[in-house]
Amino acid sequence: MKFLVIGNLTKDIIRTKKEEKVVFGGSSSYASITAAKLGCETYALSRGNHELDDWIKELRNQGIMVELQKSQDVTTFVNDYTQKHRIQHVLSDAGKIKFQSKEKMDVIHIGPVFNEITLECVKEARKNCKLLSLDAQGFVRVLKNKEVVNKFWNERDDFLKHVDLLKLGEYEISSLSRSKNYEDVCNELLDLGVKVVELTLGERGSIIAGEKTYKIPAYKTITIDPTGCGDVFASAFAIRYFETEDEKESGFFASAAASFVVEDFGTKNIKDKNSVLERFKQLKDSYDKSNNF
Repeated sequence: MKFLVIGNLTKDIIRTKKEEKVVFGGSSSYASITAAKLGCETYALSRGNHELDDWIKELRNQGIMVELQKSQDVTTFVNDYTQKHRIQHVLSDAGKIKFQSKEKMDVIHIGPVFNEITLECVKEARKNCKLLSLDAQGFVRVLKNKEVVNKFWNERDDFLKHVDLLKLGEYEISSLSRSKNYEDVCNELLDLGVKVVELTLGERGSIIAGEKTYKIPAYKTITIDPTGCGDVFASAFAIRYFETEDEKESGFFASAAASFVVEDFGTKNIKDKNSVLERFKQLKDSYDKSNNF
């Protein structure tokens, strides 16, 4: 399977109550490493500068073919988890990505971090893949006093009519819908042309809405750093869905894959397919048992 991720690689300063670390990440990092670990022929398209050279070398060592469009800056975030909810600051922004490749992909996942994806980029991606996945997070962010806050995505209809799989987090709901009811939100987004909506709810699991609606539990584990969890989920879901076209199974598979990354800082604990399948089976067996009583 040929899998391309489009989104800016980032330099992330992560603050928790226990410590502060600098890691390189971005949706593109987490999603592409996930795809590579799951056995895909993996590509990443990003924008940045020389500060990313060592990180790109590491990605290439993992079998990921990275194309970096040159910019004066690298997108740099401060992710502060010392409060109840994550607080983000943007220190620099690498700018817009241009999609010019004509090579056909099986799956393209669009994972922006801060408005680097244009409508034209999405249209070109749609022409060059069989399955198009998109994460809403980077489309709904704006800066307010250097702090990242969410806005309503007024252009959502124009973008989503080209998309097969849409992933959004709980805190992005109000940026995509005026409704607060989860089922109504999912149905509204499905009506725009999306095949499957993946609504992630952190430790409370996820809601997968397509032909039917499923509540998928999260795998119980100890969270050290939740950064990138949604990116792993979206990437793993797209891969499994391309293989099976089974939205429920894809939800369990994505939940299992995402459970590993939170157990350490950065991308270092993203696991291979065998490890994911083991947790997938445990999660599904537990779900089946609890729903048989």
